[in-house]
Amino acid sequence: MSEAVRRLLVAYDVADDRRRDKVAVALQHHGERVQYSVFMVDGRPAEFVRLQVTLRSLIDPASDRVLLCDLGSRESARRATVYLGRSGQLLADRSALVL
Repeated sequence: MSEAVRRLLVAYDVADDRRRDKVAVALQHHGERVQYSVFMVDGRPAEFVRLQVTLRSLIDPASDRVLLCDLGSRESARRATVYLGRSGQLLADRSALVL
């Protein structure tokens, strides 16, 4: 039985523009940007491990930081996430059609 899809919040503070761009591109392949340096990533734990390996290879641990927060199952994270202001609903969370 495969593991349930989980939601990961990833925030980064990367000092160098070139490294920062590489981190952003890597995260865009895995998730959706919700703030300038914050992404939501849906996946299984094994995929998160691979993402961590990729991110470690892109940053300088002496000057950069990446925060990864496992928010739990995608469904529970969806119910627990609140956006204030401009719509922040993720594409993966939207209903097929709202009239």
